Amino acid sequence: MTLLLTAQQCFFIVILAFAVVGFQRGWKRELVSLGFSLGAVLFLYLGGGSGMAQLIFVRLPIIAQVVAGTSGTSQAPTNGTVPTNIILLTTIITFIVVVAAGYLVGNRAFPKPATPQERLFGILPAIVGGYFMMLYVTYVVKSPLVTVGVDTPNQGQVGSYVLVIFVIAVVVVIAALIAANAKKPGGKK
Repeated sequence: MTLLLTAQQCFFIVILAFAVVGFQRGWKRELVSLGFSLGAVLFLYLGGGSGMAQLIFVRLPIIAQVVAGTSGTSQAPTNGTVPTNIILLTTIITFIVVVAAGYLVGNRAFPKPATPQERLFGILPAIVGGYFMMLYVTYVVKSPLVTVGVDTPNQGQVGSYVLVIFVIAVVVVIAALIAANAKKPGGKK
């Protein structure tokens, strides 16, 4: 038996997963994660992956040779170009490291959420971050070097889900406001 996910199902599963994580972590932690995630997506979307690959595989070996004093005795390690598959791998690793760093910094910077509204408001930055990460991942997955068995949404489909994200945000805000008003201090309703 084979389970096939459509692009829409894949998108909603990812957004649901991010919403659950955001609910567990709270809004303070998720805002930190959102900053790291959006920073990573912007950096890598603007060519940061190839820049990182160039730095790691071309510039650092040259710097190491200069520091070791062997720059005149041997050739440069490469001709200055990095293969496309190495750039893709560097991009993916950079993305994972920056997103993981955001989650770790968020966990270290803020305590666990104490109130239901803190948890509910955590859904908002989580789904926004998840949306942009999904947008970037679909951009990377459409590369001819990567093949996945799941039908990920294309850029146009993901872009048309902004209204869905907005509706979810309105529902979350309403639920958080209801949760905040439901428990008044002193046992009053």
